[in-house]
Amino acid sequence: FGRLFAYICFCFLFYIMKCHLLALLFVILYSASFIEGRVHTDDKDSSSLPILSVHLVPHTHDDVGWLKTVDQYFYGANNTIQHANVQMVLSTLIPSLEADPSRKFTYVEQAFFTRWWNQQTENMQQRVKKLVKSGQLSFANGGWCMHDEAATHFMGMMDQTTLGHSFLSETFGYAPTVGWQIDPFGHSSTQAGLLSSGAGFDALYFGRIDYQDLALRRSQRRVEGVWRAGADSAGDNADVFWGLTGSYGGNYGPPEGFCFDNFCSDEPMMDDPDLEGYNVGEKVAAFAAAAYEQANEARGTHIMMTMGSDFQYENSEVWFRNLDSVIRNTNEYNDKGKIEEDPHGRFGGIKVFYSNPELYTAAKHEDDLTWEVKTDDFFPYSDCEQCFWTGYFTSRASLKRLERYGSSFLQAARQVEAVSSLGSSPPSSTMSSPNHALDSAVGVAQHHDGVSGTAKQHVADDYALRIDKGVKASASYVSDAVGRLAPGAQGLDFELCQGLNVSVCGTSQGADFDTERLVVGAYNSLSHERDAYVSVPLEEEGPYKVYDANGDEVEHDVFEADDKGVAEGSAPYVMRFRATGVKPMGGKFYTVAKAAGGGPSSAGAGAGAPKPRPAETAESRSLRGSEPPLTATRGGLTVTFTPAGAISSVAGLPVAQSWGYYTSFDSSNADLLGSSAVGVEPQPQGDYLSWTPGVPGTCLPGYLDMEGAEDRWLRDSDGQNSGAYIFRPSRKDERLNILEQSESKVTVVEGALVTEVKAEFGEWVKQTTRLYEGEDYVEVEWTVGPIPIDDGVGKELVARFDADVASADTFYTDSNGREFLERKVDYRPTWDLDVYQPIAGNYYPVNAAIYVEDDSASLTVLTDRTQGGASLEAGQVEVMVQRRLVADDSRGVGEPLNETTEGVTPYPPYGEAERRGEGVIIKGTHRIVVGKGGEGAKKARENMEDMFSPLVQLFATAPSAPAGAGAGAPAPPKGFTAMGSSKPLPPQVSMVTLSAVSSEPGTYLVRLAHQYGAGEDPELSLPADVDLSTVLPGGMEMAKFVETTLTGNQKWSDWEAKRLHWKTAAADPKPSGRERDEGTVVGLEPMEIRTFKVKIKGEKWGTEVAV
Repeated sequence: FGRLFAYICFCFLFYIMKCHLLALLFVILYSASFIEGRVHTDDKDSSSLPILSVHLVPHTHDDVGWLKTVDQYFYGANNTIQHANVQMVLSTLIPSLEADPSRKFTYVEQAFFTRWWNQQTENMQQRVKKLVKSGQLSFANGGWCMHDEAATHFMGMMDQTTLGHSFLSETFGYAPTVGWQIDPFGHSSTQAGLLSSGAGFDALYFGRIDYQDLALRRSQRRVEGVWRAGADSAGDNADVFWGLTGSYGGNYGPPEGFCFDNFCSDEPMMDDPDLEGYNVGEKVAAFAAAAYEQANEARGTHIMMTMGSDFQYENSEVWFRNLDSVIRNTNEYNDKGKIEEDPHGRFGGIKVFYSNPELYTAAKHEDDLTWEVKTDDFFPYSDCEQCFWTGYFTSRASLKRLERYGSSFLQAARQVEAVSSLGSSPPSSTMSSPNHALDSAVGVAQHHDGVSGTAKQHVADDYALRIDKGVKASASYVSDAVGRLAPGAQGLDFELCQGLNVSVCGTSQGADFDTERLVVGAYNSLSHERDAYVSVPLEEEGPYKVYDANGDEVEHDVFEADDKGVAEGSAPYVMRFRATGVKPMGGKFYTVAKAAGGGPSSAGAGAGAPKPRPAETAESRSLRGSEPPLTATRGGLTVTFTPAGAISSVAGLPVAQSWGYYTSFDSSNADLLGSSAVGVEPQPQGDYLSWTPGVPGTCLPGYLDMEGAEDRWLRDSDGQNSGAYIFRPSRKDERLNILEQSESKVTVVEGALVTEVKAEFGEWVKQTTRLYEGEDYVEVEWTVGPIPIDDGVGKELVARFDADVASADTFYTDSNGREFLERKVDYRPTWDLDVYQPIAGNYYPVNAAIYVEDDSASLTVLTDRTQGGASLEAGQVEVMVQRRLVADDSRGVGEPLNETTEGVTPYPPYGEAERRGEGVIIKGTHRIVVGKGGEGAKKARENMEDMFSPLVQLFATAPSAPAGAGAGAPAPPKGFTAMGSSKPLPPQVSMVTLSAVSSEPGTYLVRLAHQYGAGEDPELSLPADVDLSTVLPGGMEMAKFVETTLTGNQKWSDWEAKRLHWKTAAADPKPSGRERDEGTVVGLEPMEIRTFKVKIKGEKWGTEVAV
């Protein structure tokens, strides 16, 4: 209307001036401009405005397990749950790319791609290589999967990324340069630093950030920037560009109206004018409008549209046919002036083309802008007011522990492979390694619906099965290799007992001590010598004697085990002794034999040593006049307990321990919620497109399945249930429901080396608190379950410790086992938080440790798997241990988080997906460490490696000593080590990886990690130097070495020469260890990890290196 009015005014003006000819010419030109919609009513000439470049990035997001198993997804099986067929995505993709050289495609998950690749003919493989070389087919991330960022440990993240990168390097000579974490539910600083800039990435793209953060960033054009993770230690050395996907809508799909997959409902490009339904004009107009709106929320002249979503492109040509039309017609309309002007007046036109994340990143760099710097992380994530995705930090606790166990054992298996394969040809590829089954299984489990605990039950079972098979395959290899490496171990058939945590070991329980002795091997996968305790399940109390390799007796305890009813076949007794001086990356062996004489086993060395004090109850202690509290002391560490067996102080610091639970929000349970629970009635689920950025009470769009089932999504967050993803207490101000204790159930057992205090909390939590001779930590072993839900109420179980520490509102959690981040209650560093969930909204992932501290004391709690944690009050630490729920949280998985002993029946139409058996029972361990003021991080660092990599225990039987032999004969095998130097590594440095490089004889991948952050310790936070020539297995001589990126897929110098450096408002230069490199000596700064390929001279190594 405004343009029409201006047109009439101009006509009238020229009529008055009687400039008929000039007026006629002007009117004609102006009319043409008006008809084409290109009139500008402001002072800017469109020709002076920049052109908006729209990068269309075709992609598919292929979950490596979620609603279906990885196998089912690949083959397109079990489509009654979800239609998805990955092999058809890849099979139809190749001819579609070949049909037009301008087309491009980005793929991510190598667990799928390698499987498809191995099934192809040589001709097809050559065709694919051509597409990769031309840039039509590119790989973002390039890992085995798209790993989670909350529930993963940095070792698992590194390993799965390295596995995928190794395949791409070996097959295509390809090194990805962009991170692509579009679906994980929050993003860690370790991902930005170590797994992005450290892995050779220029940029990191993702879809999900908190809805409040997102709305603010969209309104302020801050949807992209520079992430400086670990700034205290790394400074701007770790800078990486970051950006949001999915047109900044909170996900990773195409703009509304432009999903062209077979299973999308959007109208296609109907571009034949001779047919009915021709819609090019309206589709182009809608596309241009979407592009201009997206561009108005970003900076620069380039935007990226992610054209694809979950398991799309199964019929690739449908997508490409429509995208071809979008590109062709939009550009043609633009050239002819037939596109509406940018309503925001920023751009004078639009250009659309096929692209990929690498090209988009380069284009953003060419914009030459100065970017805002982010130094914290993107946790926790919420997509609406009541919808904090903090439950999955704990979901499926058993799978989380199994993944951590598999990842830890993988490190040991690689080390053994590295030293035992010397003199023989290495595997021809990563896929042919004897440890590939475990490598692949652990890699798949890192997926953001794997270790996160957010897959369907049968998929979680499949993850567990894969890890179990992988561990068994690697254990068989390790057993054979150890028999070759350890002098005197030849002929022994070692078993890796995976059930030690529940007192199950076939070899030790089955040993006939009348005719056999038990050989116990303790392998230390850390790069520092250490002492640690060994557990041996036994069927009889004894008596026994334990001998080391020199024939000397070793002190030990035999206690009654606590695992009856927890695991089938659990042993009634457990022996514990301390393995001392276990060499770095080496093994030490002990013999357990039957002692002469009868009676129970002695607790010490020699038949005359005192026996363990009989079990003692609080009642009997009281009857003898003992004054509470119960007190236990070991090696200078004193712990007091309440009469019921809960910890009350550690090392003089008051620490009140309790167990309790939150009841889970279930919108269908009116009795539970009550009228005061939510303030309004729960709203029905509805179309997720009703979400409006920044409007309270509406949810961000999340998963949209291929059939377009949008009704899974909540229209209003007040109806949000607690589920596999979401943690929501039934009332936002709910107090923890404390489990009561009984003094009659506490038991104290005191041995020569170990003191145990056993207690029960309620009917479904049992706890054994242990103090070990020579250790400064308190071990809390807990047995939980089955969590009762007979009342129809889900429960979220928490272990809480209240210490006399004036920590105010501040606490610290680790990021994937690396740097610690400061957390504050009800606070976000980059925006003013509107608080809706004061409990769930203050939970953070605890991968390894959480601590509070003040100027006088610190309390650190270490975990054996990822768990959610918080400090809701000063001095308090709470860790969520287990969850059992009765409602689904409407985030796509479609079932409650209710794990049972016998699993679930098939899904419709083959069954009713019914749970079978009782709720599961799980076991786990926390370490509690008290330190001086400001020592929270230091105490965590002293224990984190031990928690991740406990001693690997191997068991074998051998004939007993012949009659007349000495008391200690025959001795167990001699020990061995993979570390060749007598000079230990600096105490703050660890070799976190030693593995043979496939297809490169005599070459080893070595990762050195500085394990302390800046300011965490006055000495151990200092830089350190390591002589690479001294860390190789004994007998090796280094010929040369080269530093590589984290995954070993390119030289670091090559990466540095081509990496993109981003302008920021505040530079923060920090030194790198490389500045101190000299000869074979390399430097490491705090938190720095450096990766090297080391080539040795010849192929010799002395396989009998006794230690």
